[in-house]
Amino acid sequence: MPGLRGRSAAPHQFVEHYTKALDRLGSPHEAQRVGAMRTLEALGQAHPTQRQAIVDVFCGYLRTPGDDEPVRQAAAQILADLLRPTRTGFWPGINVDLAGARLTDLDLSGCRIDGWLRLDHAVLSGQSRLRGMVVGGTASLRGLLCWDHAWLERSTYQGPVSFDGATFRGDAWFGEADFTGWASFAGVDFAGHAWFGACHFRAPVDFTHAVFRRSAGFRGAVAESGVGLGGATFLGPARVSRRSEDWNIIAPGWRVVVDRDNRSVGQLLWVGHPELVEKPPMESHPIEPLVEFEDTTEPTPV
Repeated sequence: MPGLRGRSAAPHQFVEHYTKALDRLGSPHEAQRVGAMRTLEALGQAHPTQRQAIVDVFCGYLRTPGDDEPVRQAAAQILADLLRPTRTGFWPGINVDLAGARLTDLDLSGCRIDGWLRLDHAVLSGQSRLRGMVVGGTASLRGLLCWDHAWLERSTYQGPVSFDGATFRGDAWFGEADFTGWASFAGVDFAGHAWFGACHFRAPVDFTHAVFRRSAGFRGAVAESGVGLGGATFLGPARVSRRSEDWNIIAPGWRVVVDRDNRSVGQLLWVGHPELVEKPPMESHPIEPLVEFEDTTEPTPV
């Protein structure tokens, strides 16, 4: 957009363009709303200190219920493109709040979110792709509902992450994901296959009261600081593998039934009593994503 890209325009010019773009977001015409989003994108490229405010507008639009699917798809696509470091115009240092949003075919693959990510109680229709996503701060996905398959392989969570109470109606693929902070899947309902193969849990991980309705795969996973399986239910096979002399995933009250054909793998089996169940020690701080990341740059007054 002329006058917006490249050198930063004067503050009064930013306010003028920004205000007009917000007004156009309320237009009854889809083309006007998409055009407003493109204007906001260009404003953010020209005014780096205003990027978080512009992302908040995109997220607010996606959190607002509506049946204008083409516009919502455009908003989600623009947002994702701005968060991909492999693309020109990448926006670092961003927080993303999509709590409660209803999204179709969400694709955050390859995105880098330096701040926090919120998808609490979001409803994701179609296949959800978060492959190779990096979250630098807290990731909160409590109560998330995925109606179809969810692909989260090779993602990196550098802060604590919570999927507590989430529901995956399709398969959930977490293979090779890296969890630096504590990870909680307490009460998660996995209706499809759940794959955690080759995941790296560098802090405690909790599957308390999770339900695995089909197969659960943990082969090759590494858990450095304890696993919580208290009250977990496996209605299909739960495959684990050896790590040196021990099993890679194990918890009090559980044992491993060794595979007859391959003694390096086996299946989890509950044999203990409730009093034997121990939850791995978690850090005492609650998830507070709104203060996880602070932008120290001085914003332009608007």
